Amino acid sequence: MSGSPAPNLDLAVDADAGPDVLRGARPRRRALWTWILSLAFGGVLLWIASQRIQLLPDRVEVARLDLLLFGIALYLPYAAIRALRLRYALDPVIARASAGSLTRVPPALLYGSGWVSFFVILLLPLRLGEVSRPVLLARPGLPGLGLAESLSAVATERAVDGLLVVGLLFIGLVGADISGASLPGVAGRVADIQAFGRFMAVVFALALAALVFAARAPQLVARWLETLGRAPLLRRLPVERVSAIVERLAAAIRPLGSRRHGVPFLLWSLAYWAITVAQLWLILRACGLMLGLAEAAAIVAVVGLSIQLPGGPAQAGSFQVGTALGLGLFVDEAALAGPGSSFAAIMYLLGLVGAAVFAAWGAGLLARTPAAAARPQTP
Repeated sequence: MSGSPAPNLDLAVDADAGPDVLRGARPRRRALWTWILSLAFGGVLLWIASQRIQLLPDRVEVARLDLLLFGIALYLPYAAIRALRLRYALDPVIARASAGSLTRVPPALLYGSGWVSFFVILLLPLRLGEVSRPVLLARPGLPGLGLAESLSAVATERAVDGLLVVGLLFIGLVGADISGASLPGVAGRVADIQAFGRFMAVVFALALAALVFAARAPQLVARWLETLGRAPLLRRLPVERVSAIVERLAAAIRPLGSRRHGVPFLLWSLAYWAITVAQLWLILRACGLMLGLAEAAAIVAVVGLSIQLPGGPAQAGSFQVGTALGLGLFVDEAALAGPGSSFAAIMYLLGLVGAAVFAAWGAGLLARTPAAAARPQTP
């Protein structure tokens, strides 16, 4: 990507802002405190998880190597589908902005930005890496593909994923007939998990509703922002730019409301989560934990919700707590400390190593992504 012109990624700071805005001591202190808090949260969560599983098992036991290899092999379609879904939001934006000279996001940019971003999200504390993919997508300066459009597309994808995870939770718990489990304390944990799931469902639904509303009525949203004295991010912008930014945010959400783009996006999202459940189920069985697909779906959902909690870099702590909590609904303490610990270690390493391998591949793809010859003027 050397030589690519850097896009104007700043939505809030005007050109006359002083150097302290970007390079002063205050941002450095914030970054330091972010890492300190992340490490502290991660340490606490790791300690909590260590009460139920071995964080570093004395021996990783694999009962079925063939199932483990099948599970590892599923990482390829998992990563590919996870990266490709944004095309259904962004392809129409590029096609419209380029007057048809471009019809889609270049595959190298689509997959490269996704794979690099997934690793950055894992590494950075408190999920700060979520902004990395929008930045990478905006970097080449393709027509219509700026930071605003990329941010709104990623935000919509995250809201949809959140609702699907909550759906997996309740479907999995019903399918596993957890109410009949005889393990001590399970009934209380299930009630707590269901309550948290309902809360997160409301959060994700409200986020998605806000995005849809912005897509359908961007002028009204812009007027609200102006009336309310502007959101902090937009406070320094002139009035005309507020409307322009809201319109650009809406541009990448609007295509997903059509059957042509929204249905494939939803189907690929369902396929992505189905592969996630299948992979986890295979590795459960590989470790000797003979649980079904419903149990696997519930565990995927519990882990998916737990990593929304503030944890350490590389999801340290939040992942282990979610795994211990999810597994603990279906297996006793002995199994949790034995094969359950092997399962947790394998899944954690698979996520990290898989993301690192694909990030290296993605970086190579991004290096071959050409910059736009001429950037259209943005409002």
